[in-house]
Parts: sequence; structure tokens; C-alpha cells
Amino acid sequence: MIEAVVFDFDGTLVDFVDSDIKSLKHLHSFAEANVSFDEFLETAVDEIMEFHRLVDQRLIDPLLMHRFRLEKTFKRHGMKWDDSALKIYKAELLRTCVPFDGVVDVLVQLRERFKLGLITNAYDGEEQRKRIAFSGLHIYFDEILISGDIGVYKPDPKVFHTLLSRINVAPENAIYIGDSIKYDVAGANSAGMKSVLFSKSSKTLSSEAHFHAHGVEGLETLARELCELA
Repeated sequence: MIEAVVFDFDGTLVDFVDSDIKSLKHLHSFAEANVSFDEFLETAVDEIMEFHRLVDQRLIDPLLMHRFRLEKTFKRHGMKWDDSALKIYKAELLRTCVPFDGVVDVLVQLRERFKLGLITNAYDGEEQRKRIAFSGLHIYFDEILISGDIGVYKPDPKVFHTLLSRINVAPENAIYIGDSIKYDVAGANSAGMKSVLFSKSSKTLSSEAHFHAHGVEGLETLARELCELA
């Protein structure tokens, strides 16, 4: 019997990629760049991937993510760097953190029948809490866990077990919804939970996931079915 529904945040409830691109474009417009935004964006993507690789190898402090990425991007294009660029980007990242249309209705419906949890793999707990609060979604969750706060990241089952212990629900009585096969589906499965693979627009499928939700419409259907079963 399902007692709790647990969500991923970025890519599942809010569109981080869209928010990031808008924030980078906003920064680019302030920076008097001699490079096109497309080139600027391509470099920024390369640098964030390099940063994650360094974090995985424990060669860099995860909290340096934005500074590392933006400063390296600026310098690769001969742009003058100072900390004001970091402030501009982070402020816009907050402003553009909005839920997918229809997500609030899904959470309201589920909250009537189930405990709700949120697990996000963000490095910087303070910053991520601000983003979650700015999205307005924090009020719907019984428990929010940010991996950077405990130093353990999805797909490690310890992350899932930590949240479930806080809301006093056994893994077999919980379902997890996320957009990553590697981090969300595999992690939830290893923790003994039911897993749902969410895809914003494409109909991504995985034999590892117990269920699939294509777009917010898929979440609405899943929520309705779960409530009916409850």
C-alpha cells in the first residue's frame, strides 16, 4: 500500500535547463561579450560537465560550481570577470525557478491522501532551499532532503532511506518520481521503492522503471490512479 509519494525537483517539478539558459542569456546581455550567445552557452555547458567530472573524482569543492563554470567561460572568451557576474546569474536563476504548469494541482491532489517528500541532488543546500522556496512548492512537502546537506547523493539508496525514515514510511510503501534513469529510477529501485520515470515532452521509456509519466498530463493521470487505489 502506497503511503508516500516522493519527487525529484529539477527536471521533474521545475525546468532547470530552461532556467539555466535564460539566466546565462541574461548574464550574456550584461557582459559586453564579443562572442555570440550560442558560443557562450556551448562553453558554459562544457564547463559544467567538466565541473561534475571533477566533483565525481573528488578533486574540487562542489560549492564552487557556479563560480568555476562562469569564470572559466568568461576567461575562455576573453571576457572580464568579477563577482558581479555571479550575482547576476544567481539572481536570475532564482527568478526563473517556476513549476511546470499543472504541477501544483498534482501536489494538492496527492497531499490529500499521501505524505509527500522531495529529494534533490543539489550540492549547495542553502541555494537550493532558496530555489525551492522561490518556486512556491516547499509548502506541499512533509520533508525536503538536499543531498549536499548530508554529503550523500542519488543514486545511493542511503539518500532515499534517510528521507523515508524522517517521514516514517517503509520503502515498499513509497513511490519515487524523477526524470533520470541513472539517479532517480535506479536509486529508488535500489532503495526498495517503486519508481516512476518522468519525461517533460518526449516519451522516454525504461525497462527499469515501474511506471512512466509523460509530461504533467502523465503526472495528473498517475496522481488520479494513486488516489483511487488509496
